[in-house]
Amino acid sequence: MRLEGKVCIVTGGATGIGEASAIVLAREGARVSVGDINVEEGQKTVRSIEEEGGEAIFVECDISKEEDARRLVEETVRSFGKLDVLFNNAGINPTEGSVVDMEVSDWRRTFEVNVDSIFWCSRYAIPELRKAGGGRIINTASPSSFVGWAGNAAYIASKGAVMSLTRAMAMDHAQENIRVNAVVPGLILSPLGENWVQQQEDPETVRETIHPIGRPGYPEDVAPVVVFLAQDDTEFATGAPFFMEGGLIAQ
Repeated sequence: MRLEGKVCIVTGGATGIGEASAIVLAREGARVSVGDINVEEGQKTVRSIEEEGGEAIFVECDISKEEDARRLVEETVRSFGKLDVLFNNAGINPTEGSVVDMEVSDWRRTFEVNVDSIFWCSRYAIPELRKAGGGRIINTASPSSFVGWAGNAAYIASKGAVMSLTRAMAMDHAQENIRVNAVVPGLILSPLGENWVQQQEDPETVRETIHPIGRPGYPEDVAPVVVFLAQDDTEFATGAPFFMEGGLIAQ
C-alpha cells in the first residue's frame, strides 16, 4: 500500500498503459480518477478496480480540450477531496507520414492529444497539487522523444515536445515539491501499439526484433514504473526520463 491516501488522475485510462497503471495504482492504495473519451472501456477499468476493493471514478472527457481537462480535475477533487498525482498518459499515433504527405488535420490532432492535453491537465492540476503540499506529474513520452524513424513525423515531433515540456515543468515547479518525470515505454502491445504493428510490412518480425530482449512490451510492464514515480520516495527525481523499452534506445 505504497500510495495509501493518495489521489491519482490517469488520462487515457480506458485501455493499455493507462488501464494497467490505474489498476496497479489502486492496488497500492490510491483512489483513482480515470479520464478517457472511451466510456465503455473506461467504466470497465473502474469496475476492475472496485472488484479488487479499490476506489475509482470515471470521467468522460477529451482532454485535448481545455474545458474537459478542467472538468476532469474538478470532478476528481470533488469526489476525493484533493489531488496528489497526475499521470498524463493519453496519446494517439495515426502513423501519418512525412511533413510532405501527411494530412494537416493529422498533424494538428496529434499535437492536440499528445501535447495540448498535458498542457491543459497540468494547468488545472498544479494548483491542486500546491494545495496538497506538492505532488507528482508523470508524462508518457516515447523512444521517439530521443530518436527518429521514417513516416511518423507528427508523432515523433509531439513526443519530443512531451519530453521538453516535462523538463520545463520540472524546473518551473521544483521549489513547490512538485516532481515532473516521464515514463518512456517501447513498443507496448496496447491497442495503440498493436495498431502501429499491423501497419508494418512484417508485423510478426517487428514484434520479435524491435527490442533487443526479443519480445514486445505489455501495459503491465510499464505500470510498476508509474507506481514508482508516483511515490513520495522519488522526491529527488525530476525532469527525467525513466526507460521501460526493452533496450531499444541502447542498441
